[in-house]
Amino acid sequence: MAQKNNGPVIGMAIFIVLSIMFAVFWYMTWSDNQLVYKSLADATQKEQDLNGTVRDALEEIRLLKGLIGVGENTEPGAGDTDEDTANGRTQQILNELAGDGTAALPNLIGALQKESAENNKNSFTATDRMRQLGLKRTENGQLTQSKDEEIEKHKAALAKAEEKRIEQEAIHNEELAQLGEQVDTLRGTTVRLEDELAALRVSTNRQIEDLVDDNNDKRTAIVDLRSRLRQKDDPTFSTADAHIHSVDHNRGLCYIDLGRADGLREGVTFSVYTPGNSGVGRNNTSDIKGKIEVVDILADHRAEARIVKQDLGRPIAGDDPIYSPIFQTGQSLEIAVAGRIALDGLDRSQFRRLVTAAGGRISVQVGDEGDFTDGKGNPVDSNDAPRRISSRTRYLIIADLGDDTENQELEQIYKRIRDNTQKLRNQAENLGIYEIGLSTFLEHIGYSRKQVKWTPESRSSFPGKLPNGSHSDSVNSSFRQSQSSAVISQKYSGGTQSTTSSTGNNSKAFGN
Repeated sequence: MAQKNNGPVIGMAIFIVLSIMFAVFWYMTWSDNQLVYKSLADATQKEQDLNGTVRDALEEIRLLKGLIGVGENTEPGAGDTDEDTANGRTQQILNELAGDGTAALPNLIGALQKESAENNKNSFTATDRMRQLGLKRTENGQLTQSKDEEIEKHKAALAKAEEKRIEQEAIHNEELAQLGEQVDTLRGTTVRLEDELAALRVSTNRQIEDLVDDNNDKRTAIVDLRSRLRQKDDPTFSTADAHIHSVDHNRGLCYIDLGRADGLREGVTFSVYTPGNSGVGRNNTSDIKGKIEVVDILADHRAEARIVKQDLGRPIAGDDPIYSPIFQTGQSLEIAVAGRIALDGLDRSQFRRLVTAAGGRISVQVGDEGDFTDGKGNPVDSNDAPRRISSRTRYLIIADLGDDTENQELEQIYKRIRDNTQKLRNQAENLGIYEIGLSTFLEHIGYSRKQVKWTPESRSSFPGKLPNGSHSDSVNSSFRQSQSSAVISQKYSGGTQSTTSSTGNNSKAFGN
């Protein structure tokens, strides 16, 4: 195929070379003829030179035929490399056709054959490249077509989505318009309701203020009436916890009808009342004639108690009621304490043990520094402290709230004690819980203070200060130190009057 395509090219090349040679030959001949015509007169003289020139030309023609591969003798001869000759110039052209630095081609046909082979090689390479390019173009065309189809699908989906978006946007705009109308309506309604609410708030606040004032007035009246009733009639809402079953005066013991099943524990103390008392648990303790302390639990409803104190004119006897404000059968009662506890023989820790031993519990207290604490002395938040007084609280016990003093630090403590005590009082008043003085409370639970010891050496100190103080008849009074009288018992007066002798008559309480 390649050989067939190169045939015309080779023929054309040969034709061109021959044409050139013929043209050169014709030109030289024509030149010589011109010289001959012009030098006709000299022809004779130059004939010999022309013959040599012809011979040289013929030789060159012979050599040129050898170069082009059509002569009988193709061996290169003398003068082949001379660039001024046709042969030399032709050989130079053949060397240039070699092109790659190889040895000079022997003739034009070899050069043309080499050029044809190179052209065939290039043509094959170009054909293969064209084939590969066609395959790649086909592959790219298929890929392009696939991508175009995919693009068309995406365009269709996009157009559908855009159409749906426009439709939804139209619906959304319509909904927004409706919502805007609703918002405007609601805004107008809100403004109207706010105006009505403001007017209602003003009216309600006025009613609330009136109700609060009325409630405060009624509360003040109730508290005042309750206080007057307490001071005037001293009512009691308590009942006796149990009764004395029998008494052993020789051993200083008695037996009560409380025991293990009632939750009684050893160490609990009771006050003993007269059978015809006007009520237990009253501020007026004149009906209390003695005090006892449980020393042994004998049965479910029987216990042995030690007579701690009794009125010799009214000795403890059977059927006497007993009472403790912090003991109740099967229950654990609570109390609240406000103020300093600093009695002779009693401090706060001992008071707490006394209450705990009786089965009671201190829910909240105002300590010696005026701070809120629980029954164990742990701090309590000031907002939570009043809420610890509840329906389970039986008494608010008022201890020492402090007196006027020039000591600024102590005065600040007293002020804090009074302020926090008032918070507990307000809560107690709201729940109808009565206040009771510490001294009265101790009388109720049957606590006996330490005796004030007097010696003759202390006679000069009278009138003296009683460490236990005294209390007034009012409920909210605080303890204060009061002076004792200067009257001294004859026993310690140093007088010579003898003691009074017994008449020999025994009290019926101790009779047979």
